[in-house]
Amino acid sequence: MLVAEKTGNIHTGPIHSPVAGRTDHLNMHVPSGAYVIPADIVSALGEGNTMAGFRAVKMMFDKAQGFNAGGDVDAGEPVPIIAAGGEYVLSPQEVSWAGGGMDAGHRALDTWVKETRAELINTLKKLPGPKKD
Repeated sequence: MLVAEKTGNIHTGPIHSPVAGRTDHLNMHVPSGAYVIPADIVSALGEGNTMAGFRAVKMMFDKAQGFNAGGDVDAGEPVPIIAAGGEYVLSPQEVSWAGGGMDAGHRALDTWVKETRAELINTLKKLPGPKKD
């Protein structure tokens, strides 16, 4: 089982919850500069399985560990958010790694989320409907 990292009350990593995704109800703090990957994207990466999606995200950003972002990663005050189960919080270091800097990382991740969502929609449109008896 993937375990989210918590430093004090600051959350990064997967957000586990028994409540269905897309229901923002979990109060938490994330590091300044973090990025929250929406639950539908995480699930899509796992082909409909959130736990598999969590593993996929972890593997995608594994190379960010040890990435030296220099002074680009601001150690500002934690940011309060309301999140949903199934989402994944990327650390500022992972965001910076994704785009070669914080601002570029946020833009790159926004683009990636939009493109991944569009691909998911196209894939779902091509699936056959329910089988009729």
